[in-house]
Amino acid sequence: MHSPVLTKDQRQALKIRAPDLAAEIPPNYPRGPSALVRILPIEDTSHPAYKQAGLFAARPILPGSLIVPYYGIVHPSDPSTSSHDAEGGREHEKSDYDLWLDRDANVAVDAEKAGNEARFVNDYRGASARPNAEFRECWDRRTGEKGMGVFALPAGKASVKKGGSGIKKGEEILVSYGKGFWEQRRLESSETRQ
Repeated sequence: MHSPVLTKDQRQALKIRAPDLAAEIPPNYPRGPSALVRILPIEDTSHPAYKQAGLFAARPILPGSLIVPYYGIVHPSDPSTSSHDAEGGREHEKSDYDLWLDRDANVAVDAEKAGNEARFVNDYRGASARPNAEFRECWDRRTGEKGMGVFALPAGKASVKKGGSGIKKGEEILVSYGKGFWEQRRLESSETRQ
């Protein structure tokens, strides 16, 4: 879903496929809930998301394969063009579900208020020794636009467990939110304490 404040140039930038953009959402990818995943409550008391929810593999997932697209509101990430919320702040600025989609065009995708199962992917820190999946920019052949997806880490990638066997049925799908995400949370936490 596109934000109404997305500019014509930003919409056009999403329709340009970079030559090195190999990852794809295939044209026959089913709409609606994915049969590959299940949203389940986190019941492990040592998990950082205890009493929240996580995304789990409903069947084995091969290394490097698309798990689910990351849907949300595609919006300008430039604060000067972002819409405002009821409190007068930036609508997407504080969202924990906002990912860059195209940095050059200042476009991001936010799954906080609209999205799919991908919004339940947790960070690996405190839950596992390493991630088994990653957010990856991809080409959505159904829409003819850039998109974001959650992909199983490919075999041989440094973060994958030895053997690179993909993700087992019942295993939680975990990504790295990145240092920037955690640094921003630390800054917000220290501002709250002051």
